[in-house]
Amino acid sequence: MRFIYKILIGIFVAYFLAVFAFTYEENYRDIIRNLYQQLTENRITFKNFGKYFHFATGEFVSAFVIFIISIFLLLKRQENRKRIRNIILGTLLLIISTILFCYIDSNGKLIECTACDDGKRVLGFNDVKYDLIFISSLIFGILPTIITEIRNRKKASH
Repeated sequence: MRFIYKILIGIFVAYFLAVFAFTYEENYRDIIRNLYQQLTENRITFKNFGKYFHFATGEFVSAFVIFIISIFLLLKRQENRKRIRNIILGTLLLIISTILFCYIDSNGKLIECTACDDGKRVLGFNDVKYDLIFISSLIFGILPTIITEIRNRKKASH
């Protein structure tokens, strides 16, 4: 009976995280578009060509849910000191990698534009690969926790 409760709680938590990711996704897109503009000194701007309807993608929601559950399970087995260090380091890596991916891609979009007026480019809202940036940043964000888990397992096996 206890196992069934754990499964039900797990399903509820996964559902809650999916709903949270679904509502957060548009804000994430706004942040990425803002980074593209800021990192290129407003040489990239965004324009909505027609009506803009957007729903969160399955990749975004799935990656977010898997990331949060994985982080929780990995941090659960670590000491408090390592846990705090990994959370801080993971957050920094997530932020830095997001900014770095946006910088590289936004400047790449400027370089590939040969018909741009005065080095400025207008992109549509869907011209950016938000999911790729998000998933890549999550991978960098979880690396410190995974490395600590691997080290802990190596120590336990010896």
